[in-house]
Amino acid sequence: MQKLIHMRFKPSLLKFLSFFILGLSLARLALAQVENPLQAENFGQIIEGLAQAIATIGIPIAAIFIIYSGLLFVTARGNEEQLTRAKKTLGWTLIGTILVVGAWVIAQALNALLQTL
Repeated sequence: MQKLIHMRFKPSLLKFLSFFILGLSLARLALAQVENPLQAENFGQIIEGLAQAIATIGIPIAAIFIIYSGLLFVTARGNEEQLTRAKKTLGWTLIGTILVVGAWVIAQALNALLQTL
C-alpha cells in the first residue's frame, strides 16, 4: 500500500493519459458529426470546416501539453537538463497552438474572400 501512495507519475503514464483523452475527444467529435459533414456551398467553407475541426481537436491537446510542461517544470527541481526539456516542451506547444489558431483564422479569411467573389 505504501508503494502505491509513494508512486510518482511517470512520463509514460502521462503520455498514455494524453492519448486516452485524445481518443475520447476524437470519438466524441466523430459521434457528434454523424450527419453529412460536407454541407458546404464552396471550397472556402470546406477549408474553414476542416480548419475548425483541427482547431477543435488541437486546442484541447495544446491545453494538455501545457499542463504536462507545467508538471515537467515542477518535477525538475532545479535540474538544468529537465528545465531545458520543460522549456522546449512549453515552447513547441505554444508554437503549435499559434499555428492551429492561425490556420483557423486564415481559413475564415479565405472563406470571407471567396464569399465576396
